[in-house]
Amino acid sequence: MSKAYIDRNGGTQYFEHFRGDVIDVVPADAKYVLSVGCAAGRTEAELVNRGVKVVGVEIDPLAAQKARERGLTILEGDVAVIDINVSDEPYDCLVYADVLEHLREPVDVLKRHVKHLKPNGIVYVCVPNFRCYSVFWQLFVRGYARYSDEGVLDRTHIRITTRKMVLEWFRWAGIKPVSRKYFIHRRRDKLASVFLFGLAKEFIATQVGLVGTKR
Repeated sequence: MSKAYIDRNGGTQYFEHFRGDVIDVVPADAKYVLSVGCAAGRTEAELVNRGVKVVGVEIDPLAAQKARERGLTILEGDVAVIDINVSDEPYDCLVYADVLEHLREPVDVLKRHVKHLKPNGIVYVCVPNFRCYSVFWQLFVRGYARYSDEGVLDRTHIRITTRKMVLEWFRWAGIKPVSRKYFIHRRRDKLASVFLFGLAKEFIATQVGLVGTKR
């Protein structure tokens, strides 16, 4: 869900990172999209500007208000209990960009939401990659892991996530996997991936995104 931090001036700010990966996976003809953990809705605002109706689920009231100002229809509260069925129209696309790792029962959420997705509708899930070498180094070489405010070992994560684990969630929720994308952010890691002909992406990427479709 959205994250808040205190800046040096003592004011509360909210992450408004633009997610190009989300824009890329939303079908060009989509008219009705659900974005879970939309934060302040900066990414979703681009979809709204295209004429897409975006329903966002956000637990933080300040971020939710900002998203409303950007044209999203906001369901404020805990996605584990909130009803996303706000229209008789089925969703064209469900988006979970770095959110399922924060939930106790992500499969239950996916199952409930997929019921409101149109046949062959798109599901996009992006999660931290706990198979990343940096996690292995901390746990098995150094012997301890140091949590941080963001990244794979974000202290707010309550689920370990990998590509194969998300594929299992897809199977349980009736979602057919279509494609995947590995996110490698640091320049040295990108160079390492190229040097290894892309064969080690699973162990270099800090995030993995999976696209699926409703069976």
